[in-house]
Amino acid sequence: MDMKFAAIIEARMSSSRLKGKVLKKIQGKEILRLIIERIKKSQYLEDIIVATTKSKKDDKIIALLKKQKVNFFRGSSHNVLDRIVKTAEKYNIKNIIRVTSDNPFTDYKLIDNMIEYFKQNTNLDFITNNNFSNPKKRTIAYGLDLSLFSISSLKKVRTLANKRKIFLEFPTLYYYTKGKRIFKIKSITQPKKLTINNKHRLTIDTKDDLIFIKKIFKEYKKVYKSKKYMEINKIRKILYKNKNLSKINSHIKQYKPTIINF
Repeated sequence: MDMKFAAIIEARMSSSRLKGKVLKKIQGKEILRLIIERIKKSQYLEDIIVATTKSKKDDKIIALLKKQKVNFFRGSSHNVLDRIVKTAEKYNIKNIIRVTSDNPFTDYKLIDNMIEYFKQNTNLDFITNNNFSNPKKRTIAYGLDLSLFSISSLKKVRTLANKRKIFLEFPTLYYYTKGKRIFKIKSITQPKKLTINNKHRLTIDTKDDLIFIKKIFKEYKKVYKSKKYMEINKIRKILYKNKNLSKINSHIKQYKPTIINF
C-alpha cells in the first residue's frame, strides 16, 4: 500500500445554518486559515488541499487560498463524494485525511496519531475517531472528528453509493452503514491527552457555536499570553476551569443523517 498522506478540507460558503462560516474571523484570522495553519504542523501530511465548489460564492475562498498559497480543487456543490475523489485524483493522493472546515481546533497531533495507526494496520480501508458518529458511544467532543481512508476504497464507495443523495452529501457515510460488511473499518481510541471529552461542542454550525469558540480563544490568550498554537490539553484546562462556557452552545443539536439508526 502506498503510504503517502494528504489532508482534504471540505469548504464552501453556503452552509445552511451559518452562511459563510469558513471565512468568519477569530482574532483576525479566517476559520479556514486557522485550520490550515494548525494541520500544517503534521509530520506526515505531504499536502493540504481545499475541496470547494464551482459556485461564484466560493470565489472568496479561492482568493484566500491563493493568498495563502494553498492548493485547491473546485467541483460539484451537491456531490461532495465526487468532489473529494476528483480532488484526490488531481493531486495524486493515495490516502486521505478528511477535514471539515467548521472545526477550528482540528489538531495535527490527532492527525499524526491516526496516520501512525493506519500505517501499522494496512489491511484497513477506513478509520475514524468518533465511533462511527454514534452519539451513545462517542467519547470525543464534536469538532475533533477525523477520518482516514484510501482513495481506492473511496472510488468503490462512489460506485456502490449509486448516486444516492445522502451518500453524495456525506462522503464517508457509506463505509459504516451500507458498506460495513464490504470494507474493513475501525474506530480508534486516541490518547486522552490529545482529546477533549464529548461534553463539549467544538464545531461551528451556528452563531452560538461561534460565540463559544471566540470566548475560548479570548480566554486562551489571557491565560497563556500567546496567540501561538493552541494545545488541546490547554484548551481542556480552560473548559474545566470555566464550566459555564460550554452552556453557550450546549443546546445546539448536531445534525445526524437519517440513515444512521442509533
